Amino acid sequence: MVTVKIPASIEQLCRLRETISSELPEKYEHLQFKAELITEEILTNICKYAYDGKDGETTFACGMATIDNQDAFFIEITDTGAEYNPFQNLDQTQFDKSIEERKIGGVGLHLVQQMATHYVYMRDGIKNKLQIFLLP
Repeated sequence: MVTVKIPASIEQLCRLRETISSELPEKYEHLQFKAELITEEILTNICKYAYDGKDGETTFACGMATIDNQDAFFIEITDTGAEYNPFQNLDQTQFDKSIEERKIGGVGLHLVQQMATHYVYMRDGIKNKLQIFLLP
């Protein structure tokens, strides 16, 4: 498991992709696209909304873990921005509507929900923590 602390900036995405690549065992490389897309969606939301236009930091951790006695690739993204559970108010019914009728936003988080085997949000003191597990 590796942990990196970075500025909450979309420019850091390349560094996080490299971190994912270095921590993902070769036999699970088919998970790399999902891990990168999930990371990009969450980091983008943090950059846009967590710090209200001010500078902030994000901690990113990833590596192999076990869930339900199975190997899984684990991603944890933490920030100290405004409290926000990205899955709490996600309107699943909007995806039953035509593109013209849908509200703007939420598609990225919907993708995260669809790709992740398990995900959990928690507020830990002043930190937002999002944990995601990907089973091979």
